[in-house]
Amino acid sequence: MRQRRSEAGFTLIETMVAIGLFAVVSTGFFSVMFSGVRGADTARSIVRLTEEARLGLNRIVRDTREADDLLSPTAISYEVRTDYDASGLAGGTVYSPLCTANGELGYEDVTYAYNAVARTVTLCGSTLVSGAEPITGEPVFSYTSNYLEYDTNPADGVTTPEELDDAVGVGNNNDTLDGVEINFISAVKFAFQVRDGGQVEQFRSQAQLRNRR
Repeated sequence: MRQRRSEAGFTLIETMVAIGLFAVVSTGFFSVMFSGVRGADTARSIVRLTEEARLGLNRIVRDTREADDLLSPTAISYEVRTDYDASGLAGGTVYSPLCTANGELGYEDVTYAYNAVARTVTLCGSTLVSGAEPITGEPVFSYTSNYLEYDTNPADGVTTPEELDDAVGVGNNNDTLDGVEINFISAVKFAFQVRDGGQVEQFRSQAQLRNRR
């Protein structure tokens, strides 16, 4: 008697269902994997930007503290005058050729600025911080004075440029920090944030002008 062959196996429908399930599982697996990769890339990017911002801000604070004078202060830029390498010679070597001598023996003028279009904070035109933008309601650079006798409006323990501008014998009432008023500025304050996609990190600091003459 001839033995019948077994015809057990997968039907076409079963095969298609198996392929479909495999495709769904594979898609989910690769989605999770690529999502993890993208998340890691984003994390590395924001870490890089925040580390750059932190180093850039530390440099600005350090250099401003060592400055001998403050020049042309605005909400988006200012200059400091310092003999950076203590050479007593115009020009110096520490920041050349980024910064040039101002012609006054022993000093260099160095400019810090915020570029809204490029979203950068710069040192003499060279980028210190990328992806920077102002914090809502705060200037990137602001200034205060330790001359509390001019703290009048209101008397809150902080003398502002506006109070200096209104002060008799100091200000000229032109709503601008200029002239003699600049000589009474004691500190520079910094406020900006770094954005990378949906990630935002805020940075604030202050530097006392310890060496003003």
